[in-house]
Amino acid sequence: MRWLFALFLSTLLAACGGGGADDMAVATVFASAKAVGDNPARRGDVLSFVIGGVDRSPRWGGTGGTPLIPTAPAAPAPLYPGRVEQSDASVVFAGAWAPSDARFGWSGGSALQSSSAGATVTLTFTGTSVRWLGSKGRSMGIAQVSIDNIAVREVDLFARPTDLAHEPVFSQYDLADGRHTLTITVTGRKNNEAQGANVVVDAFDVQLGSTLSHWQDTNPELKFTGGWTKSVDNAMYSGSGVSNLPELPVTAQETSIAGEAMTVPFRGNGIGWIGYRGPDAGIAQVQVDGGPVSEVDLYAPSAVYQPIVFAATGLADTDHTLKIIATGRKNPASTGARVVVDALDVMTPGRRYEEYESTRISYAGRWTPDSSARAWSEGKAATSNVAGSMVSFTFTGTSVSWIGCQKGSASGVGKVSIDGVFVREVQNNQNYPIEGYQMTVFRADGLSPGAHTLTIEVTNTNGAYLVVDAFDVRP
Repeated sequence: MRWLFALFLSTLLAACGGGGADDMAVATVFASAKAVGDNPARRGDVLSFVIGGVDRSPRWGGTGGTPLIPTAPAAPAPLYPGRVEQSDASVVFAGAWAPSDARFGWSGGSALQSSSAGATVTLTFTGTSVRWLGSKGRSMGIAQVSIDNIAVREVDLFARPTDLAHEPVFSQYDLADGRHTLTITVTGRKNNEAQGANVVVDAFDVQLGSTLSHWQDTNPELKFTGGWTKSVDNAMYSGSGVSNLPELPVTAQETSIAGEAMTVPFRGNGIGWIGYRGPDAGIAQVQVDGGPVSEVDLYAPSAVYQPIVFAATGLADTDHTLKIIATGRKNPASTGARVVVDALDVMTPGRRYEEYESTRISYAGRWTPDSSARAWSEGKAATSNVAGSMVSFTFTGTSVSWIGCQKGSASGVGKVSIDGVFVREVQNNQNYPIEGYQMTVFRADGLSPGAHTLTIEVTNTNGAYLVVDAFDVRP
């Protein structure tokens, strides 16, 4: 059946020309169940997707070609472009590895982990860039990453929020175009604050064409109608488990009320909805730019947290809007109609430079490096609350973005200059419960091709922190 799915999809894409210039949006949602015999009419599978505004979903069973509603666990959402799952033949594990916690919605449905010193995993790929997706969290340890047998760096996977699934933890760009081997070695060591030394391998992204920003439900761009409430069932949601008292921790937003909606504007070429599947989950509708409606059945026999339940990719790099609507309906097997918005993955064309890349980024004044107390890009950020402290980023490209944070305790003000010319001051204050992580707090387009320097100076004197999480550059 997997072969038939692949054949159908490849034939369909060929018929569509494999893309197109008409801002082709591919919105794909998978919800699959185990086949019962070989009769398609008895399958519980539903594969639905929209291409170029046309619903090209196959139809099995039911009346009038309507798909059967699945009554078995929902399989993972579609892969992001270039994604290689840990189960792929190009990924080879050696040593002691075991399945990771099945309560997390891993990319591809599963992940492997190890705390055994010397255990390795290798990925053989062709391209100029690669990203490792794993887990950041309280029980995560330290891994050594090498490419083509040359040590690149150690990656400390400890973070204070609850564990993050399918989280980008390492990226490497600017490789020679060709065949490469990435090796991850478990060291068995851990941060002094960590509760364990686990290393999780979930998936890899190869030949990176886009950056990936993980927005929490508290991001100021997300607009919820009045019937959404804060999820309080546990601390397994993305970015949960930490707060500045008396504020409540970040969790997720949920509703069971028909018609309640969440809308979010974003600029980029793709977006993924991180939600929840479970025995009390319902059915949602999703639209991108007011286009075709995709229905997402969120039911699963057991609770699964942080799954990618919807993704739209192949969008033009322009302004878009994602809308999620609760229908109040549910799978017959479900006990409820919950729709949960935990986080969003926003994809933007370009290359990301993390705050630790010393060949491009330099700091002056007083900065605290490697802050791990929030859901930062690749788990770390640099912060300062001392006026006059500066950071300079040298890059080559026509567009640059500062990836930072906007919230009450990170409300610092930064004076931004490019090539020594003042551009503007960036105010980052947001009142609780708004907390914006991995946000584009500044973007400059239309720069002349060539080398440039972006400078940020802390100008506030009230002790509020300014966050430098990363920088994005488009050639």
